[in-house]
Amino acid sequence: MRPEERNGHLKTFTAAELMAEELAEVKWVVPGILPEGVTLLAGKPKLGKSWLALGVAIAVAAGGMALGIKPVEAGDVLYMALEDNRRRLRKRFGKLLTGDGPERLEIATECPRMDEGGAEQLERWLEEHPDARLVVVDILKKVRPRASTNRSVYDADYKALEAMQRLAGEYGVSILVVHHLQKMGAADPLDEVSGSTGLSGGADGVLVLKRDRGRADAYLHVTGREIEEEAELALRWDADLASWTLVGDAEEYRVSQERQDIIRVVEEAGEPMAPKDVAELLDKSPNAVKYLMWRMSKDGQLASVSKGRYALTANPANPLTDEQVSEGGSVSAVSEVSDDSEMHVNAQGEVGF
Repeated sequence: MRPEERNGHLKTFTAAELMAEELAEVKWVVPGILPEGVTLLAGKPKLGKSWLALGVAIAVAAGGMALGIKPVEAGDVLYMALEDNRRRLRKRFGKLLTGDGPERLEIATECPRMDEGGAEQLERWLEEHPDARLVVVDILKKVRPRASTNRSVYDADYKALEAMQRLAGEYGVSILVVHHLQKMGAADPLDEVSGSTGLSGGADGVLVLKRDRGRADAYLHVTGREIEEEAELALRWDADLASWTLVGDAEEYRVSQERQDIIRVVEEAGEPMAPKDVAELLDKSPNAVKYLMWRMSKDGQLASVSKGRYALTANPANPLTDEQVSEGGSVSAVSEVSDDSEMHVNAQGEVGF
């Protein structure tokens, strides 16, 4: 009798058995970003988390494109908009949809806490929808178990996702849980997730949505158990579509923005400029600007003239590749937004929803 077959003994299997076993591939709701399991989507208030989650939900229910460029497989979707009412939801859907809403997208505006009947209600919905692929919980605090003096903060946070973890595993779905970031920043994006490390530790994946001050564009940090390599992606708000569009790797996108800023400053000056003068106007490191302007001259975006000054070429090339441009369009320092999309730029140049 094998050890794992004896009552009370640790159940084991050999490495050879593991390697010979045929295991199902991980199901991705949004390839490379959102796998099956529980994923936290965290960001500061009024940053656009709900717009991102709702856009993904609609794309999956319709079998379209998520984040503008990610093809997704169609399936049943439950969107739990626990901070919204029907009137607000209809207004949001009206901005995201060009016609009728997808039949495979069901909406709930109320749900008990997970330990007060919410888990049972969610499981019943999953049982009734065998083709379900995605559940969005917007927002965690509405279904999180109440604080208890009998357990630590870490245990309470871990337990907040425990029921959803079980359901995601049993039914093979992705549960995207919208949450907040702490007010204070941190070097590690996971440390910015509000609450203890029990939340990020209890989730299969974490998406952290952040935005640079003064810009409508944002960055999405992607990590998780099924993510082979952490990534930071650049997103751009599309006011016409009231949605986020993925425009590529964040670092490449930042460099592209810096190049555009330099082009703008030289263009506005109307004459060749020295790197130190450009750096002063942009409030950037003179050495960093000097190196970047030198690189731009090698790439044909700037022309080096006498006395270390640079001028624009006849037609400065967009630093994005043709493929990136076709996916995300041109890059601007601040994306244009409108009040109609519930997004605005205040007097300080900060963007809100």
